[in-house]
Amino acid sequence: TKSSKIYGFLDLQGMGRGTYDPTLITVMGGGFLVSMVGYQFVKGHNIMKNSKALTCPVAQKKSCGQFNVPPSSGKIDTNLIAGAALFGFGWGFGGLCPGPALFLAGAGFPHVLYRWWPSFFVGTILAQKYKDLQALSDKK
Repeated sequence: TKSSKIYGFLDLQGMGRGTYDPTLITVMGGGFLVSMVGYQFVKGHNIMKNSKALTCPVAQKKSCGQFNVPPSSGKIDTNLIAGAALFGFGWGFGGLCPGPALFLAGAGFPHVLYRWWPSFFVGTILAQKYKDLQALSDKK
């Protein structure tokens, strides 16, 4: 990950100075296209008619039941905003997106193994504890 690319993309004032770097849009566009093509093979989530759409994940037997993509509630609430802010803060503070970080950790990069990876696990545990507490308070 080149941090200069990320900073160049996020620095919107660079548009006025002529230093704005929009190349990260191609990465986002590529991710969107791959996702859109992939969803064409999931029954009920395809835009184009596809007779070979999957009803079950490829690696499982056909008797596994219906392939399930969790629906979006479409609701923008405090949890969504807080989660997005924490994700963005963690990405900016750590300097790594989770996808490349997992790759770098697997490749044995020490700074990722000793700094990012433990923070990732602590954040995951804290998020689960928060969800558990929230579920308990909703039951009352």
